Amino acid sequence: MCITLEDDAITAVEATPHATDETSLDLQRRFAEAVPAVVVGRDIDTVNLDGVAGNSHTTAGFNKALEKIKAEASQ
Repeated sequence: MCITLEDDAITAVEATPHATDETSLDLQRRFAEAVPAVVVGRDIDTVNLDGVAGNSHTTAGFNKALEKIKAEASQ
């Protein structure tokens, strides 16, 4: 996943599906297509997704990645 920030606002996000199982890959693709519309323009500190494009596990991974990004950015 790649997130671009400007003044703590998300200006771009790119999620790359990596699943090998077709069902999981389909869910990841739908998430990757839908997530920019949900997070671009928002302050990174306000983003905590609970479901995007029918995904809950993918959003949990996204939230965990955001926490890591915020921690690294504050160092």
